[in-house]
Amino acid sequence: MEHKAHYCRSSQLKVGLVLRHFGRIGGLEKYGHRLAQAFVKKGVHVQIVTSGVIENSISHPLIHFQKIPVGKWPSFIQMEEFDRSSRRWLETRRCDVIFGMDRTRRQTHIRASNGVHRAFLKQQESINGYRALFKRAHLSPLNRTILNIEKKAFESPELKILFTNSHMVKREILSYYKTPNKKIHVFHNGVEWNEMGKDFDQWLEKKPMICKKLGLNPSSYHFLFIGNGFKRKGLRPLLEALSVLPFEDFHLSVIGKDKNSVHFMKLAKHLGLADKVSFFGPCLDVRPFYQYGDALVIPSFYDPFANVTVEALAMGLFVVTSKTNGGCEILKPENGVVIQELQDPHCLAETLKTASLHPKTWIRSQNIRQSVKYLDFSDQLASIVDLTLGSIGRNST
Repeated sequence: MEHKAHYCRSSQLKVGLVLRHFGRIGGLEKYGHRLAQAFVKKGVHVQIVTSGVIENSISHPLIHFQKIPVGKWPSFIQMEEFDRSSRRWLETRRCDVIFGMDRTRRQTHIRASNGVHRAFLKQQESINGYRALFKRAHLSPLNRTILNIEKKAFESPELKILFTNSHMVKREILSYYKTPNKKIHVFHNGVEWNEMGKDFDQWLEKKPMICKKLGLNPSSYHFLFIGNGFKRKGLRPLLEALSVLPFEDFHLSVIGKDKNSVHFMKLAKHLGLADKVSFFGPCLDVRPFYQYGDALVIPSFYDPFANVTVEALAMGLFVVTSKTNGGCEILKPENGVVIQELQDPHCLAETLKTASLHPKTWIRSQNIRQSVKYLDFSDQLASIVDLTLGSIGRNST
């Protein structure tokens, strides 16, 4: 009953939210903003501990920022410095909850949105071979640092709850670390379902205008690839699969950034896809792409849960993804298909053919959108906050 007493005095409770790059605009940072606001709705004081730019961040009487200076060192030293400095600062304050959202060693609650680094390296082995894995895992200071922090965090006796965004990540943690099963709770990534309603309602009337602006044929079947880091996100196998598709009336739009993007452009040309693939680079607002797209293809080699999976579904698109994207767990035959053999172009081409049998129509798009209504942020975050506050005072072992 002790934790319930704490919960009733929520106006006195303090949460330390640890997120290194809070000022950036990304999936993790956006989630941090929303989580802070969800705690505030319960009357909880939130102390955001970050090294990021905070000038344009959220403003609320119950939300305060503590900026932890980090020098311009190599990445692994920055990671160690932030972990050490943030921990020292938090030790001098009373926080009922220390909620870690980044790679830090000691917290009472964690949202492991980055997945399991050991699993990621294992997946790299299947792509690059053991030699590459050995070099990455054992010679890279960054990988050694991440692996050390990961083990300390997941096996910490102070840890009360470890939130994962997929059952895939939960299985990986149980496989690699001595984390009690009862501490791990799965919450699939949320989505701005209600906020997307207006853009979704307008897709049918806006599609011709957007296609005209981008020089695309609105009557073609439009595949979308949205993500940064084209290699890990599986753009190469996607291009290879498109080159053997049994039909030709399709177009692929690639949205995102990669330092080797020119290489992928050359690959598309080499595969005879120069007229069927457009590279649009990074875009802050991807909703216009969702408005004209028929299907999102995200054949990731490793993704704990790609945010675009649920975003595309909320915008009424059919989704094609891999077994190594935790987002595949929310797919059903009506709204998507899972690639069984990612590195087999013909197998991937078959899933693309399946997608082509589900062009976006008004009725079909509404049914797909409704399939993820339960993942709206407002419901999901409230559940996470309630579970977190309810655990205060419990024994963490």
